[in-house]
Amino acid sequence: MKKNDRKATINIEVQLNENNIPELISWVATDEKNDKKNAESFFLSFWDTKTKNSFNIDLWTKNMTMEEMNFFVFQNLLKMSNILERSTGDENLVKTMKDFSKNFGKMANVIKG
Repeated sequence: MKKNDRKATINIEVQLNENNIPELISWVATDEKNDKKNAESFFLSFWDTKTKNSFNIDLWTKNMTMEEMNFFVFQNLLKMSNILERSTGDENLVKTMKDFSKNFGKMANVIKG
């Protein structure tokens, strides 16, 4: 690592009940000026170039409603469309992904159609 390279750390804490069900999810990042933030769900994905595989962690608390989960997934689908657009510029794939996301949103009743 070079002398002037920056490092940042994100800490995620998951409080579990006696059945190992998440009850509280909180996180804090070194670049954030605020204290810990609470969340009802998170989805984290890493890409392993050697194995050409992704490693994912997805958790949600027992308090998260089905409606919230539908909206959370919808927002992540749209975010993945934006990532695809910025990283590849492939207009056909991006359009397909955005169309799928919008269709999902309609079916999940998180957007009006």
